[in-house]
Amino acid sequence: MLIAGSETSAQTLEWAMSLLLYHPDVLEKAKTEIDTQIDKGCIAEDSDLPKLTYISCIINETLRLFPPAPLLVPHYSSQDCTIGGYHVPKGTTLFVNVWAIHRDPTLWEEPTKFKPERFEKEKLE
Repeated sequence: MLIAGSETSAQTLEWAMSLLLYHPDVLEKAKTEIDTQIDKGCIAEDSDLPKLTYISCIINETLRLFPPAPLLVPHYSSQDCTIGGYHVPKGTTLFVNVWAIHRDPTLWEEPTKFKPERFEKEKLE
């Protein structure tokens, strides 16, 4: 489990770096945020994270486009139910395809585009 956890973190970081290289405007905005929120010569710490709102948007957008796993942990229906018009019998194993949900055009505007701004607080409200 420890190796799997560190591997997914490394993959997410790799995707984020790749996306930033392909989107220099986003990289510049992130750099500006760091320069204005973190004192020169200092290393960002956990306590600085609430101030780095655009960096948070970049992380959220990276995870939306490239989730660490395409499917969530399986769930089991504890009783008969209906989900999205489909009858699900008790005891059925359910898999949630997070990758498909994160790229669904009925849920996301331009779902295949890297747009960290979609996670800015004002846009979420």
